[in-house]
Amino acid sequence: MPRRTSRSLALAWIPLWLALGCATDAAWERTRQDVIDPIHRLLHHTYPEAFETGDPEEIAAAFASDVPATMLEPSFALLATFSEVERGLGYIERVDLESQPVRGFVRLRLDGRGTDGALRSVRQRKEFTLVQEAAGWRIAADIATPWVEVPAPSAHFFDEALERGLWFRHEGRDKLDPNGKPRRYVYGSGIAAADVNADGWDDLVLASGGRLDLFLNEEGRFRQVSEAWGLGDALAVGDTRILNAVLPADFDGDGALDLFVGAEFGQPLLLRGTGSGFALVADSGLETSERTISASAADFDGDGFLDLFLANHEDEFRRAPNPPWSKNAMPDQLYLNDGDGTFREVTRKAGIDNRGWSLTPVAVDYDTDGDVDLFVGNDFGFDVLFENDGRANFEEVSGDVGIDQPVASMGADWGDYDADGDLDLFIGGMSSNAGWVLEVPDFEIRKVPGFVDWMFRPYVRDYVRAWFRGNRFYENQGDGTFVEKAAELGVDAHGWSWATVWLDFDNDGALDLYATNGFITGPLEDDL
Repeated sequence: MPRRTSRSLALAWIPLWLALGCATDAAWERTRQDVIDPIHRLLHHTYPEAFETGDPEEIAAAFASDVPATMLEPSFALLATFSEVERGLGYIERVDLESQPVRGFVRLRLDGRGTDGALRSVRQRKEFTLVQEAAGWRIAADIATPWVEVPAPSAHFFDEALERGLWFRHEGRDKLDPNGKPRRYVYGSGIAAADVNADGWDDLVLASGGRLDLFLNEEGRFRQVSEAWGLGDALAVGDTRILNAVLPADFDGDGALDLFVGAEFGQPLLLRGTGSGFALVADSGLETSERTISASAADFDGDGFLDLFLANHEDEFRRAPNPPWSKNAMPDQLYLNDGDGTFREVTRKAGIDNRGWSLTPVAVDYDTDGDVDLFVGNDFGFDVLFENDGRANFEEVSGDVGIDQPVASMGADWGDYDADGDLDLFIGGMSSNAGWVLEVPDFEIRKVPGFVDWMFRPYVRDYVRAWFRGNRFYENQGDGTFVEKAAELGVDAHGWSWATVWLDFDNDGALDLYATNGFITGPLEDDL
């Protein structure tokens, strides 16, 4: 089990969602309008984006009116090393409003071309002092720090979806809150790439709201064939079911790919593939709490047939996570394959017990003993790692092996990044630019009595600060234990990460990391 601390017991009194909300009284609103939003815009937008213009006057405009010219030299010197800045980003680590003057700490990232025309990427930690002038907040002092040159990628990607026939657009479904009011469903949709017609080209299956679409890959171009294959309008899924996880696999062993499709607010779907179409399996044995958000397939019991692990979440409008462990979501489920593509549940018998707000299950032989183990990334609290004995009997070993730090796990993948023969783990989490508001003195924990706020505020801040820290990177020590090294390796804070994957995108023989990211974290709609 994860290691517990005394502060964790204190945290258990205050649900996390209370800490993430703030009072709407007039004092807080004034602080937000006059201090929070302007500082956020200055450090996250105005200053880093000024480099993109290539105009020194734009950079100077971010500084106070009376600063000496020498104060601008660090920024000008950095700009002078570029012939063009294509992108400037500023990640706010924290802002200390209680210091005099106010101090802000930012990670600056500039991507572009050097004076020699070569691609380059630069990182620099910035420490600013800030002042409020009549025109708004400005930088009063810039402490010069060395910048770090990061190897620029040798390969680039271009969006050719429409050119290649992928005209798909996600159309979500609303869900009802406890009062019957429609609410936007924010957990997205599902996508999978697999060669469903066995022609040697990977096709795409996409889930959107209550609809499944199939795009066949015809030598690099795609053609929508949903209805002809029994999907799209030809597949009735009901009025409330929201489809998400799409998992192609040959569950019945006939050589054709089948489809498992997870769902919230309804039962999942199992579609049997024929090589030229899909047919709904009426009695698959898969019965859930109607909260399945993702899944993983593997032969957990070693009988030669693919089994299913279902990661179940919860309706956040009906129940909030209860930190520090947040074990109040619907329980995950393990189903063994009976050999004909139908399933029976063995969750409790197998020793699986996870009621975390699961998002990302990954089947993996992490200890290289020949059987398939199971990692489950939980959206709140702590992740879990289940060790398999080869017969689908599991023991949770997260704390024993060192995978026990708080993180908002959105996506995870295993890969041997250092080529030492064992698997390492990367977990995509949240590094929010808005997290620094927890440090604001008059930030109030919503609906919490003042004395409780006073007593437990440091613990809440520490926990949420760790939760917002970003990604985790667990390096395998070769003996089945792990050491967390995200900050050391420079992969800790890169936005609000979601799905993640290891891949060698530049074909140099070394594994690279790709993580989708983005979420609104500030006052602007494009504040991603």
